[in-house]
Amino acid sequence: MNIPCDAQLLETLRKRQYSCKVNHSRGFAWSLDFASPYIATAIHAGSHVPEQMLPLMKMSRARRLFEEDCATDIMIQGLSNTVWGLDSRAVYDLNRSVDLALPLTPDKFWGATVYKKMPHKDLTRQNLQAHDDYYKFMGSCITFMLEKFDRCIVYDIHSYNTIRQLEKGISNPPVFNLGTALVDRKKWAHEIDLWLDILGQIPLPDMETTVAENHVFQGLGEHCRRLTQWDPRILVLPTEVAKIYMDEMSGNIFTHIVIALQRGICQAVNRHQEFFI
Repeated sequence: MNIPCDAQLLETLRKRQYSCKVNHSRGFAWSLDFASPYIATAIHAGSHVPEQMLPLMKMSRARRLFEEDCATDIMIQGLSNTVWGLDSRAVYDLNRSVDLALPLTPDKFWGATVYKKMPHKDLTRQNLQAHDDYYKFMGSCITFMLEKFDRCIVYDIHSYNTIRQLEKGISNPPVFNLGTALVDRKKWAHEIDLWLDILGQIPLPDMETTVAENHVFQGLGEHCRRLTQWDPRILVLPTEVAKIYMDEMSGNIFTHIVIALQRGICQAVNRHQEFFI
């Protein structure tokens, strides 16, 4: 399968011109040095809603925050290759296919109504273009990494609401859940098992660090599906972090836990890369 690329960006990368930037639509940001064959992503970290769309919103800021993966961008900061979302998934969802990316009806947003008035077609086109821009950007970066290293790992960091899992009858949702349903488990067994083991060693304040594979989520999102299909040398690790770091209903953040997760995840990626390189 051909990897989508921005030819101009790819040429810039080949000239070793790297930087920390925000893309032209301000939908996502990145910090990349390409010193190691990985990218850590937090595609649902964003909460931004374009100004022209705010009057159309029925969903409250608090409810949007409940569905977003807030602070996951902080958890990957400090790593050498990071990309994180800035726009809310209530505007468009990077982890869904194009036909499902815009939450214009309740069936596309957990049964909740996002808009009191439908966005104009120009806005929907703009949001779908931002969705496409992200994947072209990732395709360009990954293409360059494959040229340089012949491999690439994407640490696909998300978070999830434990409240929903408890309502489903899952009594002890894990701190970390790795979804591998779309990954070639046999081919990448060592890398997957090592990642699970390293995650389990992350120290957290006043709580046990628990890890599971395909327990609360199976990693069936568009991000993993699309990137995995691009090239067999790409390994995507969809890693969910339970929202133990915040009050899920109020949105209040427990800063000390976020800091512990940030330190732990960054150390985990670096340890994992020592093997992978």
